[in-house]
Amino acid sequence: MLPACSVPDRRAALKSRHRQAIIDACASLLSERRGTDFSVEELAQRADVSRRTVFNHFASLDDVVTEVGTGIVGAVLILPPGPAPEGRSPLDDLVDLVSSAEFIEAVSYLTQVLGRADSRSSSQKAILAFRSVTMAGNQVITGLLSRYPDVDPLEIELLVGTFAGGVSVLYERWNAQTGAVDTPESRGAWLDLLQRLVTTLRTGHGSGTPPGAS
Repeated sequence: MLPACSVPDRRAALKSRHRQAIIDACASLLSERRGTDFSVEELAQRADVSRRTVFNHFASLDDVVTEVGTGIVGAVLILPPGPAPEGRSPLDDLVDLVSSAEFIEAVSYLTQVLGRADSRSSSQKAILAFRSVTMAGNQVITGLLSRYPDVDPLEIELLVGTFAGGVSVLYERWNAQTGAVDTPESRGAWLDLLQRLVTTLRTGHGSGTPPGAS
């Protein structure tokens, strides 16, 4: 007779396998269709699970797509292990992450794939694509806390939140200017926009009077 604890363990393992099968199936369909023009039924069939199982794990098809996107972006938002070199700042790390060719390629891929969904408005497509970037923020915060143990965790969280908001604004501008294609010209345009954000964060802009200072 199996130990009582083995039953929950087996259920948890099965649940984990089903979730990963759904994510893998969604990634495969996105790549094949170059868009989200597939149904929950098709996704369930590809994952070899029931439609009900899909909704046991995800509230909507958009949530599955976002999970896939988060994995794609998260794979390129990985900080080096160990403490940061002397003289380096958390902002330096953030800039390096989002200026890399891998990051631009990942965001371009997501935008192009989601942009093939004809039933969505362009703003909805952009929002869905960029949700994947913002949802990877916790991973980045964890990495920065490890690399800068002497920095106040709240400062790290505020920096990442502010930086992510700025990158979101840049993404909208970059998408409008270049169509978010991955070319040498579009990469140059992204880096130019990113420099504007870095300058604003380092020098301040329209900061006004600090609370309680008046």
